[in-house]
Amino acid sequence: MRAFAGYPLFAVHCVRFAGRVPTEKERLDVVEPQVATLISHVGQLTAELERVTARLTVLQRRLSGAGDGPPAELDAVTGEVEPLVEALRRAWDAEQEILADPARVALRQEVLEFDGLKARRDDARSKLDGGRVPRFERDALSHEVRQMEWLINANEASAQRAAERLEADEDAMGEEWRTEAVLAGEKARGEIKDAAARRLSEALGQYARMPVWFRVGLGEIPTPDPSFWLESAIAVLAYRLEYGVTDAVTPLGTPPSAASGSENWVRRANVHADITDRLTTLAATFHLQ
Repeated sequence: MRAFAGYPLFAVHCVRFAGRVPTEKERLDVVEPQVATLISHVGQLTAELERVTARLTVLQRRLSGAGDGPPAELDAVTGEVEPLVEALRRAWDAEQEILADPARVALRQEVLEFDGLKARRDDARSKLDGGRVPRFERDALSHEVRQMEWLINANEASAQRAAERLEADEDAMGEEWRTEAVLAGEKARGEIKDAAARRLSEALGQYARMPVWFRVGLGEIPTPDPSFWLESAIAVLAYRLEYGVTDAVTPLGTPPSAASGSENWVRRANVHADITDRLTTLAATFHLQ
């Protein structure tokens, strides 16, 4: 291969021109596709650079924080928030023994299935003990009894725990103090969102410097429509106030588990998942995913 004078970057196979000097058109035929490829690559690199620049700009804003006013103590349990948080704490304690509806349904189903196994076993036994049964049917019934006995033994402990949990749930549902605390908590839950909205509005109005967890999770107010951002910010702040999240960096703290089936933990896990989805949507909006 050799390069033409004036075109040092574009080598051309000598065989193509059989040792003769190529014409200008032949040179252009070789060079133009390569130039087009370079232009395409430059365009792609430019677009990627713009994307990275936008991402770095958002990250810088999130880390530095908007506002040069006083630090905003958004999640401080003071003033009008304090009695609301106290009511929510009592509601949390009251709901420890109360099952969430899905958990209650699942436990009832487990108990019903266990009772069904015992009923099938007892029915098969009664047929065996009820008189003369053809041998092939007796063998089938004996096999069914043994199978049911095995399943009953395997599931008895779990079914017993389910029955006890349902009994505790029923007792808790009948306790007046729990009912009153839960109702007060539902009222406080709505009011604490209003309080969170007022705090946030005041901080934004003062151009206050937002805490790290706020900047990490929410960043700056997007334009032209900030409504989704504002709803998400209120939800995050209300969550931190209700559940006592104090993590300085992570907006929602440690993810909760709904494994207990209790109403309070299931609700918290659901709210956590909903807010996490919101923050993920905001992150995608700012090209952070």
